[in-house]
Amino acid sequence: MKKEIFYLPNLLSFLRILAIVPTAILMLNNLDRYRIYVIILLIFIWLTDTLDGYIARKFNMITETGKIIDPLADKLCIIVIGIIVFKLDLIPLWFLIIIIVRDLLILLFGLYTTVKYKITLMSNYPGKVAALMIGIILLLSITNIELLKTINSYLIYIAILLILYSTYIYLKRFLKTIGDKKYE
Repeated sequence: MKKEIFYLPNLLSFLRILAIVPTAILMLNNLDRYRIYVIILLIFIWLTDTLDGYIARKFNMITETGKIIDPLADKLCIIVIGIIVFKLDLIPLWFLIIIIVRDLLILLFGLYTTVKYKITLMSNYPGKVAALMIGIILLLSITNIELLKTINSYLIYIAILLILYSTYIYLKRFLKTIGDKKYE
């Protein structure tokens, strides 16, 4: 387990968590002044998210640590950046609530299966696409380019559909997992 922490995909997930701090500081201190740095950091965050999963699968570095730290990093990034983007009045409250409720449900159900059954539920592909869409929406929200703001308003509704679909799949798998475990 200790050795797993130093696998490249897990290090990338830790880096992603660490990148939240300077991103949040820059956004909260003066987004207009630091906008380009924030955009670069957000791109870095989402690239490392894609890269860690690719490396883990390609080089057979999927670990129990990675199954926990990767989705945790995703949720922290999305929730922290989402709250700040909302605080800056760049996304609607109802969208932020949907994002947070989705992530908290997945986190709670994941913790339940891990603690009770020692099973870590992997994220699903539609969930990854939903997280990517949320990331794109948050990124486009801070660009301050009018055309992108218009596009973003439509992307929010696509993201809602992806969130609902991926959450349904995750909950279905959760219920199947705990149902299967009850009869063992």
